[in-house]
Amino acid sequence: RRCGARRRRRMAWKWPRTRLPVGASALGVFVLCWLYVFPAYRLPDEKEIVQGVLLQQGRAWRRNRTAVTLFRKLLEECCDPGQLFAMTKLNSPMGKNLWFDGEFLYSFTIDNATYSLFPQATPFQLPLKKCSVVGNGGILKKSGCGKQIDQADFVMRCNLPPLSSEYSKDVGLKTQLVTANPSIIQKR
Repeated sequence: RRCGARRRRRMAWKWPRTRLPVGASALGVFVLCWLYVFPAYRLPDEKEIVQGVLLQQGRAWRRNRTAVTLFRKLLEECCDPGQLFAMTKLNSPMGKNLWFDGEFLYSFTIDNATYSLFPQATPFQLPLKKCSVVGNGGILKKSGCGKQIDQADFVMRCNLPPLSSEYSKDVGLKTQLVTANPSIIQKR
């Protein structure tokens, strides 16, 4: 009897009893996996974005100075955007782990090849008077915005977009900064 009691105590120590039955735990894991694969939120598709932009086109845009001031204050309180907005050799040493945007399971470690792509210091010459931020989602196709984009003092392009002459009429050619998620760096 003593041997059996000791054995049960050792097993109880190795595998503590859970308060949830196995079925409830399995259901919880299933729900978490389901929400990861099929999130509760839904990003708008390209047609919905274009419709939203078209609805706004007839209205005159006015700058909300109060919102701009508040946003700048929040940025300065949380981080140093002038120094940390761009990855540089100064703020992103080799061996640093980068997490993919929106993906908590995937990361990329900065190696020699990636590190060599970074500028030495931040490329911004502040203050900037007029900036263009250009995505690569195709919304500018047949827009004829290329000249207006290129008139900006600073042009930032997202996710390594193609800049061939066939797109220049719509997206311009001028570029000071190109962004890339770690997944794009790894693929290209």
